[in-house]
Amino acid sequence: MNNLNKDLIELAKRLIAVPGYAELEEKETKTAQALHQELCGMGLPAELTDHGGRYNVSCEYRGKLPGPAVVLCTHLDTVPPYEMPEAFRGSIEDGKLYGRGAVDVRGILAAMSMVMKQLFAEQPKICGSVRFLAVSDEESGSYGMRQELKRGYAADLTIVGEPTDLQIGAAHKGVAWLQVDFRGKAAHGSVPEEGHNAVYDGTRFVHTLIHEVIPELKQNRVHPLLGAASVNVGRMDGGTRPTIVPELCRIQLDRRLVPGEDAARAMEEIRAAAHKANCGAADFETEILLGDESRPFPPLDSTPHAEVLQCLEEALAEVTGSRKPCIGLPFWTDAALPAYFTGKPAVVIGPGNIAQAHSNHEYVEIRQLEDSVKVYYAMVTSKAVRDALNQEVRKEGRHEIK
Repeated sequence: MNNLNKDLIELAKRLIAVPGYAELEEKETKTAQALHQELCGMGLPAELTDHGGRYNVSCEYRGKLPGPAVVLCTHLDTVPPYEMPEAFRGSIEDGKLYGRGAVDVRGILAAMSMVMKQLFAEQPKICGSVRFLAVSDEESGSYGMRQELKRGYAADLTIVGEPTDLQIGAAHKGVAWLQVDFRGKAAHGSVPEEGHNAVYDGTRFVHTLIHEVIPELKQNRVHPLLGAASVNVGRMDGGTRPTIVPELCRIQLDRRLVPGEDAARAMEEIRAAAHKANCGAADFETEILLGDESRPFPPLDSTPHAEVLQCLEEALAEVTGSRKPCIGLPFWTDAALPAYFTGKPAVVIGPGNIAQAHSNHEYVEIRQLEDSVKVYYAMVTSKAVRDALNQEVRKEGRHEIK
């Protein structure tokens, strides 16, 4: 193992050893402090920024000439250890690094740190800058990235580190959680005609979702990289006991949004389905539980930035030896937020497979982790990528940052 690889793996193990997740009183604060200390120990100009008790870590390398700002971004937090044995030990077996966060994303934190170390050591002549940004709270609501955006996030390209098997994710779906409460009238179960059964209203609504709404989404809401928009009935509650006609039926939905959709539009369609299912007879209320205008979880779609994506594919091919087209991802990431609010391209790429994330046997292949350092470095120093960014025309209709 050469020195770079040894330093990379040892850093990843040290980061795995520091628990940091939302269920802890200190959240991911200790991880932020540990990363900041590691970067400073490398002689890098790292900053630890307090956003109301949650911390982001950053470090920036500036070229000698002005030019595009490229951000390497990933997150500080993980999910809890759950039943993972020795979750914070960072063990190596059969060419794999095991531990909570090994793939999501302590390994990537280490890889991006090594990129910054290499930049300051080699001083490549780039036009513009490279910023490493490690944000809090990605697993629970993306507080850290949202705070960066509120405070004037500036990036011409954001490269977000998440496990993609080192393929470039140019798009993923957005997320909205929706709730529908059907309200009926309680009565004794022996005389149901004296009441109004809210569960029946909810059942007719679910039938409409299955037979009308979902087929419509599959036919007419389709993205070339992501497939169709979707809706899932995740929870349905109603009634208190068999002898009482239910006066409330609550249904909660997970709506996955393709580019061009938002939570408000999805909610209007759900209201229309509820009204149609019950011929306007049902009394119901709706609520957006997650993903409203004040805190959206929008889709990501960087495919309009075709030249930038092409140059990123070429930079990736230089390292891996094969040219692979961009893909769509099945999971949501922080990359959607800078793309949504700034109109600038954002992509997702990192070592490992998302199937390992959050599992009780989480790991990342060391070979891919090592390659990720080379890939990130090639992307942020690519003259072709920076030339393509310089040619980008400012997008119209940017969204206001809430």
